[in-house]
Amino acid sequence: MRRRPEASEPVRSCIGCRTRRPRSALVRITRSARGVTVDGASDGRGAWLCRSADGVATECLDAAITARAFARAWRADVAPSEYVTIREMAARRQRVH
Repeated sequence: MRRRPEASEPVRSCIGCRTRRPRSALVRITRSARGVTVDGASDGRGAWLCRSADGVATECLDAAITARAFARAWRADVAPSEYVTIREMAARRQRVH
């Protein structure tokens, strides 16, 4: 019988570049009835993007928007205005850190 190595941290996939990384190396963007939240405690459907030194990896965010990956991750249609909100929140997060 094959033994699983002990997992030190949960692994998630970036919806932009599809790379599997530990949860601490990613930023979670959630969508709920209250709106979109970037890397905060939130319920709702979540989508993961790679974390850069100053926040969200821009390349992964751009790739996820181009590929309409947020709609698949959230299992719902995403309005163009929501993409604008996501970009603004990600940029704000980069200025904070």
